Amino acid sequence: MNKDKLTLPKQRKEVLLDGAGIDTLSQLLAGALEQGGVNRKDIIRLRLAVEEILGLWQSKGEKETVCTFRCGTRLGRMYLEITAPGRRITPDEVATDMAGQMLCSNLLAQAGLSPVYSYQDGINRLALYPSNPQKLSPLLQLLLAILSAVVVGTVLFSLPACVGEVATGVVNPLFSALMGILQTVASPMIFLSVCWGIINIGDIHILGRIGKLVLLRFLGAIFLLTTVTAACFVWMFQPENGAASMGQNAVAQIYSMILGIIPTNVITPFLEGNSLQIIFMAICVGLVLLVLGEKSSVLRALLEQANSAVQFMMEIMSRYIALFVFISLLSLMLSDALSNLGGVLKGLLLGMAACAAWPLLYALWASVRLKVSFPMVLRKLLPTYLIALSTASSSAALSSNLETCERRLGISGRIVHFAVPLGQVMFKTGAAVGFLMLALGLAEFYGVAMPLSWVITGVLTAGLLAIAAPPVPGGSLTCYTVLLTQLGIPDGAIGLAVAGNVLLDFFMTSCGISCLQSELMLSANKLGMLNREQLEQE
Repeated sequence: MNKDKLTLPKQRKEVLLDGAGIDTLSQLLAGALEQGGVNRKDIIRLRLAVEEILGLWQSKGEKETVCTFRCGTRLGRMYLEITAPGRRITPDEVATDMAGQMLCSNLLAQAGLSPVYSYQDGINRLALYPSNPQKLSPLLQLLLAILSAVVVGTVLFSLPACVGEVATGVVNPLFSALMGILQTVASPMIFLSVCWGIINIGDIHILGRIGKLVLLRFLGAIFLLTTVTAACFVWMFQPENGAASMGQNAVAQIYSMILGIIPTNVITPFLEGNSLQIIFMAICVGLVLLVLGEKSSVLRALLEQANSAVQFMMEIMSRYIALFVFISLLSLMLSDALSNLGGVLKGLLLGMAACAAWPLLYALWASVRLKVSFPMVLRKLLPTYLIALSTASSSAALSSNLETCERRLGISGRIVHFAVPLGQVMFKTGAAVGFLMLALGLAEFYGVAMPLSWVITGVLTAGLLAIAAPPVPGGSLTCYTVLLTQLGIPDGAIGLAVAGNVLLDFFMTSCGISCLQSELMLSANKLGMLNREQLEQE
């Protein structure tokens, strides 16, 4: 079987929805997922989830219902779909607790790891959109793009000056056009991602004590770690000193910045690319729609479709990230802006160091609070950490993360199956720290002043973008576009940011996954849902 094949042959089959039919549909689904290059563990998990939903459709639907299975490729994107006519039967009815509801939600749908449910024109529909396998890994593509930019730039420097001028006249306008495309998509994507993420919680009453505690601790930990990181390292980047950063002016600037998060109208934040105002509006809209529930079903459906459309656009753009990196770095080389990379390298190395240190400190804190052996906790966290570190993929580490939390750390399944998928989507402590450290390095490189108000803005923006970043390829690229605009760093820095992110992403991902496991131990203990005997067992 050719794993590098980017298309899934079209297939359509009608199956009677009974016991034998569910088995047939499950086999068709597994075969198509395997042909699409999906990981075997993910195939098993998706197959079980879909079988459970089909069982619900069978028990609550009409007799002699005929399901239709379809699969194929649209615009280069693989899809699998199962439809059944009849009244609306939502997957949430499968679950008797929050874990099942999270399993059937759309939180991981963008990564192809969760089924998407919809109901339209009297038809229940389950859809899966697995990621396409690639002949070259994204990491290798980016490394080749960086190397190509260096080689081409070096060759152009050795040619007559007129050749360099012609190349600059071609490359710079192309870079500006690519930046315009990114900035156009970035603001709507961030808004829709945050808004739809809140709506996906389902019902504000569903969260209960577990959800509220976990969400509050997630948010608190992200901003606490980012703030402490800034306090420890910002002095190494020579921020602006004096009364402007320490006196009354700084207080006024911070006060004005906080009030400035509230937009004066709906349009201006998108025109100016003000990410803090965009995220503020997204949170407000998401909470309102969450409270209204079914009363806002039309608007919720519209936002879902808009979110899917923008995410799909981003997935298409992500196929050309390597080209964008090549153009942006070549543009920097032609402008001779790479003569002094000290600040950028400093931010990159310190970002790696911070992302490596936080999992150790978080595990130590959990060990002290729970009064268990620190080396033992590290041994239990290590397998999942190594998977995330070696792949830079939270999806690849999901199966190990679930197993470690429930079977080795003694965390209740009610928390694990809710908080692990949610945490891998929004509890990105490593991403927040990495965004901030790269921003500090780029600000020093471009001579951007860094008073106290700038640092606070950086902490808030990095933390919010880490939460808002959608789990799709190219999501981090959009986040850097928004981050640099918010902090007043020139557009030309985006190439350096993405190039640095190639290496930093391994540490950011592993940091977030490991800190999530330590945090869930503490949350479970606070809720009285931690099996200490299982935790203390080697």
